Amino acid sequence: MKTLAFIFYLLTGSLQIIYPQVIDSTEIKTEDALDEFLEESFEEDDNSDLYNSIEELILNPIDLNSADIFELQKIPGVTSNIAEVILSYRNRFGPFYSVNELYAMRELDRELINKIIPFLKTDIKAFQFDSSATEETFQRKIFIPSKLKVQLRSRYGNDLQTRKGFEKGIYLGSKLRAYNRMLIKYSNQIQAGIIFDKDAGEKDFNDFNSFHINAKDIGMIKNIVLGDYVLEFGQGLMLWSPYSFSKGADAIFPVKRRGKTVKPYTSATEYDFMRGGAFTINFSDFSVTAFYSSKKIDANVDSVTNKIISTPKTGLHLTVNDLNKKNRVKENIIGGRISYKYQNYFNVGLAGYDSKFSNEFEPSNIYDLKGSQFRFYSFDYDLNFNQLNFFGELVYNEKSVASLNGLIISPIKNFILTISLRSYPANFINLHGFGFGEQSGKTSNEFGIYYGIKWASKFGVINLYYDQFRFPYATFENPVPSTGDEIYLSFSRRIFSKTNLTLRFKSERKDVSENFEEIKSVLKRIRNSYRAELIYDVSNSLRMKSRIEYNTFEIGEVGRNEKGYLILQDARFALTKDLQLYGRIIFFETDSFNSAVYEFENDLAGVLTNLAMYDKGMRWYLMMRYKPANFITLSLKYSETYKPDAKTLSSGNNLINNNIDNRISFQIDINY
Repeated sequence: MKTLAFIFYLLTGSLQIIYPQVIDSTEIKTEDALDEFLEESFEEDDNSDLYNSIEELILNPIDLNSADIFELQKIPGVTSNIAEVILSYRNRFGPFYSVNELYAMRELDRELINKIIPFLKTDIKAFQFDSSATEETFQRKIFIPSKLKVQLRSRYGNDLQTRKGFEKGIYLGSKLRAYNRMLIKYSNQIQAGIIFDKDAGEKDFNDFNSFHINAKDIGMIKNIVLGDYVLEFGQGLMLWSPYSFSKGADAIFPVKRRGKTVKPYTSATEYDFMRGGAFTINFSDFSVTAFYSSKKIDANVDSVTNKIISTPKTGLHLTVNDLNKKNRVKENIIGGRISYKYQNYFNVGLAGYDSKFSNEFEPSNIYDLKGSQFRFYSFDYDLNFNQLNFFGELVYNEKSVASLNGLIISPIKNFILTISLRSYPANFINLHGFGFGEQSGKTSNEFGIYYGIKWASKFGVINLYYDQFRFPYATFENPVPSTGDEIYLSFSRRIFSKTNLTLRFKSERKDVSENFEEIKSVLKRIRNSYRAELIYDVSNSLRMKSRIEYNTFEIGEVGRNEKGYLILQDARFALTKDLQLYGRIIFFETDSFNSAVYEFENDLAGVLTNLAMYDKGMRWYLMMRYKPANFITLSLKYSETYKPDAKTLSSGNNLINNNIDNRISFQIDINY
């Protein structure tokens, strides 16, 4: 069996070497993976951190020969039952010689394998030969023993129009946006990194900076990080990084968090990370993590009482007022976690931490933060029984208990069902969590039930979810309790050998506060979105995407009925294996911002934003990626939004006295 697998590896490996990988790059793999799991929400936001997390996983793939069921589930699209199929094959036939062996598994769909292979690798140590000389020769010829790697990413962007904040001298800095990151890796065990970031309008070139040193698998120490890092425990109710997947195109994957416990911080998001040190030690089936953090954060502090009024999480320091908030308060955190894992059946953990601020919080309502010291305790679990996967977390903050409990079940082949129940009390204080829910990580004042189905039928892939939620206390949008629900249905099918069709319907109903008959009332707002999309590979070097989308917005009681549409054409063309061109043109028309149509825009590597298209106009961009050498990638993008009937764009200090918003960005990536 191993001899046959070795021959299979040589054949598939040779095909990969001979066949021109024209558009097979880390950037393409990352973008394609995100397309599978991100869905345009009804809010404009920046998802660049999710790009970084997927890119990081592709650059550091999981070893098929050493991963357990819990580690395999960190791969987007892999559920517990899929992981069990892979592990069962490994137990029956021995180590994998190549990730391409996955295609030999009848239980796995070929489309699924294509999507998860970029996140996997096989270690050369899995090979067993009778002759050590043969193995040594094989390693020397097939693999290049490069242990030291340097990754440098420098990105610069500039708006070609001048916004009001710059014209009036309100913004202190230049229009230039700058991001610089350097990572130095030695083997897979040691990594050091540093980041400098400047937003448009900020004065200092290093307005935000981050650094870390990370070591893995050194004796009993599984992982240790000094500097900046993030913690990902359980389902994210107590501790998580400042970003995670929310409800999206895949009805199953986003519901369950798959934490990495401790990992170095490589993002430019300027909040909700730790600065200090953390380590994880393994004792047989037990794992112990301890961490300490001491970091200054932005805050509005009352000049009389010296109490914290608010802690803005924008990371922007453009004006004098912004600088007065910068690093006003210090937070010290100490805590730990102990977990126990029994084979592939269950993984349970107990964790807690103490947070102390240098200033007290001044609450504006009964459920706001009060005092200067806060404690959290959590219990999380992940249990596997045949086709059943139970998961969840409970967190106690000395006032109330927040919880999320879920089940993923696969009763028949290619059919997956999930049910999740979340309960986040109004008096649950969430400092550093990012739980699954309607409020995108707020993890407070929400009760919800989520149902999701994914069925890879012979007719196509169907994703369906229904989410009911209730906010027991007042929210920012509503002064009284409110409710809502959301339904999503998509159908995807490969209608020809190189053409994929996706049909999507999404409907959101929410309570909102509106003036009705001169009285402030809570009314039901309904947003519907209908989409049809075609992705077709014209050739090995040209991929096209066409989309048409129609939105409706309705508040029936006040007679507000709006609509909007978007038509999109996208092209990705590889002139050579070293030169790729991207282009997109969008035509849109909506009655107002309420009926805006949203589109994720893959940008320079590491940038991903959800843009709102509203009013009447067009948007287009051109982007080029060029590799003058194997270790250098140059990227350049020009984008433009044009609204013929508008006299100004945006508002406030970002106002543009023109009907064109255009910008240019440049990036260099060096991987040596």
